[in-house]
Formats: sequence, C-alpha cells, structure tokens
Amino acid sequence: MLQKILLPIVLILMVQGVMAKTVSDCENTDDIAKMSSCAEKAYLNSKKELNSKIKTIKSQKDVGSRAKKLLDKAQKSWGQFRWNYCIFATIDMEGEVGYSFHKFECLGNVTKQQIKNLQEYIEGLDV
Repeated sequence: MLQKILLPIVLILMVQGVMAKTVSDCENTDDIAKMSSCAEKAYLNSKKELNSKIKTIKSQKDVGSRAKKLLDKAQKSWGQFRWNYCIFATIDMEGEVGYSFHKFECLGNVTKQQIKNLQEYIEGLDV
C-alpha cells in the first residue's frame, strides 16, 4: 500500500527535477551549443503559441472570411519580415560560433512581440 502511494510521488519529484534542470541548464550555461539549442527550442515554442493565437482569432464568430484572409496574408508577410529582419540583425555574426544562438534568439523575440500584438487584437485593443 505504501509503495502505491510513494511511487507516484517519487516519479512526480523526478520529473519536476528533470524539468527544473532543463530550465536551469538553459538559463545558467556558457556552452554556446546548449545556448543555441535552448534558443531554438524557445523559438519553436513561441511559433506554436503564435499559431495558437491565430487559430483563436480565426475561430471567433465575429471574424469574417475577409478578415481571416487578410490575417493569413499579413502573417505570411510578417513571417518573411521576421526572417529577413533577424538575418539582417545577425549578418555580422554569420559563420561565427554564436551565430545560431543569436539568430534563434532574434526569431524568438520578434515572434513573442507578434504574439503580444495578436493578444491585444484578441482583447479588442488592436493597435
């Protein structure tokens, strides 16, 4: 009986420890490969969140088909802007060891800003 209770608790603590270590590894590292990997993961997570915001907007009954098409067009243009801007912002680092980290950090930061913009739209504060 005690084993049935302790086993889930131990497993939960182990998972939390691994998750905390992953976050800690990303925040407290000087290893550029690890930093790049973390920046890329953060960027991919923010892309998922962005796609979720877009899906939320498109699922609203008061968003018409024209608005949805314009959102798609705007996001396509914005995606190209994001890529071009981050390549521009990191061009002087191209070929250097930290290039990947800085590129993905830029892509993540620009994506997070777009998430904020779309959230404001969702809240009716379109700026």
